[in-house]
Amino acid sequence: MPIVGGLDIHRKQITFDYLDTGTGQVQRGQISPADREHLRAWLARFSGTGDVAFAVEGRTGWRYVAEELAAAGVAAHLAEPADTAFARGRKRHAKADCRHLRQLLAEGRLPEC
Repeated sequence: MPIVGGLDIHRKQITFDYLDTGTGQVQRGQISPADREHLRAWLARFSGTGDVAFAVEGRTGWRYVAEELAAAGVAAHLAEPADTAFARGRKRHAKADCRHLRQLLAEGRLPEC
């Protein structure tokens, strides 16, 4: 995969973390507000890129994100929340973040729904 990433959906923003495997460059940031219009505009950067995949946790809001990813030609991988938290190990916060999702997807260890 030339580009592999993770998206963490919040009520007011979507945080992202993705790796361009060709250059080794990591990009992090936020898409705000977290709505279809802004997500669609952000996804336009991957137009014509080729093989792009993002992981998103199967929690509130995942469906519209997965639909927009598919419409943009980006592979959407839906992570199972409990197994994703377990893959993180013992930590105070059980919720996976976008970097953790990216790493699991890149390593082929993402527990998918």
